[in-house]
Amino acid sequence: MEARRAYNIRPAKRSLVPVVGLQPLNSDLSESKYGEPKPFGYFYNNTIYQPVANESVTYPRYTELQDGTIIATTSFSGHSPSYFPIFESKDGGASWKYISNLTDQVNGWGMTAQPALTELTSEIGGYPAGTILGSGNSWSNNGTRIDLYASTDKARTWEFVSHIAQGGRPNTTNGATPIWEPYIMQYEDMLVAYYSDQRDPKHGQKLAHQTSKDLKTWGSVVNDVAYDLYTARPGMTVVAYIPPVEKWILVHERPIGNQSSHGVNYPVYYVLADSPLEFGDNEDIPLVVNNTTAPNASPYVVWTPEGGDMGTIVVSDADTRQVWTNQYGGDVDKWEEHMSPAGAVYSRAIQVFKDRPDHLLIYGGETFDDMGLHLRTPFSATVVNIYDILKASATEWIE
Repeated sequence: MEARRAYNIRPAKRSLVPVVGLQPLNSDLSESKYGEPKPFGYFYNNTIYQPVANESVTYPRYTELQDGTIIATTSFSGHSPSYFPIFESKDGGASWKYISNLTDQVNGWGMTAQPALTELTSEIGGYPAGTILGSGNSWSNNGTRIDLYASTDKARTWEFVSHIAQGGRPNTTNGATPIWEPYIMQYEDMLVAYYSDQRDPKHGQKLAHQTSKDLKTWGSVVNDVAYDLYTARPGMTVVAYIPPVEKWILVHERPIGNQSSHGVNYPVYYVLADSPLEFGDNEDIPLVVNNTTAPNASPYVVWTPEGGDMGTIVVSDADTRQVWTNQYGGDVDKWEEHMSPAGAVYSRAIQVFKDRPDHLLIYGGETFDDMGLHLRTPFSATVVNIYDILKASATEWIE
């Protein structure tokens, strides 16, 4: 987590009432494949939840279950103690149902920010395949804790499983010791928990992971990205697999004080590795298009088999509508920038449907700078065709 993201949520209580609707970006959709949300169709800004009062939604996260159901959540300000509202879609994001809240059951601090979700594809620690795991950062002035919860009933109820890691109170000053921004996924017979770590005195912040084979006990901290330059603060790990090249990709932001790179202060970097446990042994690469433009802050990465023999890597950032693509397995010189119809969102998540890999879902919410302005920007879903993305220029979306 970098300095501009030092925030603390102390909201008022209110009940959660989901609202479903549509807010298209352009008014004439009569000749377009994009229109009213239909099951597994293409559409713009379909509302998952409409904030009210002082609520805001940022940092959307999701997992797609083996049966195609999408479980989605978001950092959610406007309540105390804070929690992650959980929503479900069974039709590719066309309709959504609020199903539960993931709450802090052990700390008394709330589930403050930075949610993460995944589904077990095989049994771990007595939890069967199909178990949904949820994580996030629970914090107070007493510390930061990345906790793990499990649901065995499709995210209707949740139980505490373990503390993955803990650090000092929220503070982005170098020398403080908090932890931030978990990303969880199953790899073989273990769960991997990635996060940003300020506890190492050698680094202002680094990226690290821990693993567990029983979901309760966690192994030692392993570095994924750690710079010799103390003031470098890599953050916001997201990981994906690229089958044609048999590589894993980790994307992250890399702010260094007030330095700027290619016009951005939080440039996006990526690492390619043979194993998602071995990023620390590999080169960190800047994501830049034609040596001129770059994405900025809190990236997200997915891979789709569509778009060519090597498929397409798609990267999103926090500050633009665009996405960045690579159809050459992550070749540093092959990145392209494409406009999308979706808006900028703090830590904007993107999703490729498992059974419809030409569908790219882009989640909507507030930007970082707008979080405290009570604009009530909806938590939303935009679904586009990946080939429409690939034909779009850097500045114009063409249906």
